[in-house]
Amino acid sequence: MKQENHVKATWIWDLDDLEENQEETVSFLNNKGVNLVYLHIDFENVNTERFESFIKLASKKNIDVYALGGDPNWALTKNQKSLDTFVSIVKDYNQQSAEEEKFQGVHVDIEPYLLPAWKSERENIVTQWISNLQYLKNKVKTDSELAISGDVPFWINQVEIPGENKDMGDWMISSLDSITVMAYRDQTEGENGIKGIASPLVEQAANRSKSVIVAVNVIETDEGNHTTFHDNSLNYMNHELNLLENRFSGHPGYGGVAVHDYQYWKSSQNG
Repeated sequence: MKQENHVKATWIWDLDDLEENQEETVSFLNNKGVNLVYLHIDFENVNTERFESFIKLASKKNIDVYALGGDPNWALTKNQKSLDTFVSIVKDYNQQSAEEEKFQGVHVDIEPYLLPAWKSERENIVTQWISNLQYLKNKVKTDSELAISGDVPFWINQVEIPGENKDMGDWMISSLDSITVMAYRDQTEGENGIKGIASPLVEQAANRSKSVIVAVNVIETDEGNHTTFHDNSLNYMNHELNLLENRFSGHPGYGGVAVHDYQYWKSSQNG
């Protein structure tokens, strides 16, 4: 049985799909038990009216909405101005919005390991990444109650922090309000299953009196069929996610699940 305090989240990257179908979108999310949405902020086309109407509809169904932003280059300190822009957009919007139209938090998808320099300059990039996340956190938390969360790969706890006896997974869990672990596999059980690869971070979170959200993927990918539910039926995915809930039942480090992403979830599996 799904615990009431568990999160069920999804990402909405394509805001154009919301233009005419907001009620349909919120209905789908509500039917799926979603209570948290990461809604992408497009710097080039900030449409506050679109935010207002969607968040207002979502709030009526008790769905929180976090402002989503991200770029691998956000890990580099030379790009802090972009972080400033992101936070300013969210805070300025919230300041002029009614309570039921406000973002409840910010969610970042940075992924600097996608940068070409990650292999050759990892320590330097990790140091900058931490600096930028701390910078972002300070910006977000100043004069606001916004939550701050972020996406991390399941192996983040294998990335050591230069000069410290601590890994990036532990740092992220300790420093952010929440993390979403990209445990992209198409089965729950097994050493290389969702539970197996997510468990180390779930355990770390419990040790810090925190919890993490475990994410799965439904997008078609070239990283292998085992990393996505794209070719599976909706019933199969639901079965595996229910199994995941059961396996982590009562575990203090488990905070719920997330499905990446809404558009593929809705279209490729016919709701």
